[in-house]
Amino acid sequence: MKKAIALFLALSMVISLAACSGGSQVTSGNTTPPTNSGAPSNDTNSPSDGPTYHWQVGNVLAADQPWDLGLVKFAELLNEYSGGRMELTVQSGGVLGSEIAMLESVQMGTLDFSICSTPSMSGFVDSQNYFDLPYLFQSVEDAWAIMDDWLAADRCAALEGSGFKGLGYFENGTYMVGSNVRIEHPEDMQGVRVRSHSSNLQSDSFAAIGAMPLSVAWGDIYTSLQQHTIDAVSGTTLTNMYGGKFYEQVKYITMTNHHFIPSLVVMNEDLWNSLSSEDQEIVQKAFNEAVVYQREIAFEYAETYKNNIVDSGVEIIDVDTAEWAEAMSSVYDKYVGTVGIDADMITRIQEAEAALQ
Repeated sequence: MKKAIALFLALSMVISLAACSGGSQVTSGNTTPPTNSGAPSNDTNSPSDGPTYHWQVGNVLAADQPWDLGLVKFAELLNEYSGGRMELTVQSGGVLGSEIAMLESVQMGTLDFSICSTPSMSGFVDSQNYFDLPYLFQSVEDAWAIMDDWLAADRCAALEGSGFKGLGYFENGTYMVGSNVRIEHPEDMQGVRVRSHSSNLQSDSFAAIGAMPLSVAWGDIYTSLQQHTIDAVSGTTLTNMYGGKFYEQVKYITMTNHHFIPSLVVMNEDLWNSLSSEDQEIVQKAFNEAVVYQREIAFEYAETYKNNIVDSGVEIIDVDTAEWAEAMSSVYDKYVGTVGIDADMITRIQEAEAALQ
């Protein structure tokens, strides 16, 4: 079923490759310091007409994981479609800093590209706050159908003038809760110290059900679970929970699926604007095709990792998401109409999802 869903979504992406549009060697995990490489070099031995570019993209997650693999594919396609003029080095594993630090670098122009979860971008612009609303979509399949139809392009366009050019979104997954206390119903979260993303909206989603949300940096999650500073971890997907090895420190993973959080890939806006229309087309085409590949890989990895987690002895708990959605619904009353979240947009999303049923 997962492969069928992945194939359908991939085909839909091929049909609408303009999701967010209007190196000779690819390395992953390279520790070369970032440089402002937005300006083309004067390489007269370029394999094709036009300027030669040497770019870097930062990724906080580990190499050989879906984010990294999608970026490597993007780099390969850039190099191919530019005739070797565009070389992109993938810097994974957080070697260039945190998501926030890398986004600051992209905005300032000292880093060319970066990938982030949408809550991290919410600290810079309000346009991504919609994804922090709990249970905005009923399923991942519905979410991607709406994203591919219009929402991804709409949210990328909303970045204009912010210093970021949104190329589009990779698959990341939905958030769940890994814990050392058994959680099935919202009331089971009463008093639980849960690692949440720094997003106020996400923290308030947990506070609404009586939990104690704590902001813990990504690199400190494993130790915080190990030392019982926190009782549970959220603000992460199943794939990233496996990649970060957090499952080693919990007994249960509750599939709350409370936030659909795509991963946004951005480019420095001035760098994008400096490209010719032909080179902009190359960049967007390469990215859109990388999205198809990355999404297929992400779904496959999630299924494999889930099986591996179960084999390790961790219990996977499925829940009644309607019950959880109702318990967190007060967040809508607090935030819709503020922080860039428009009631009309919520209605449009809900109507689009209803049309899919």
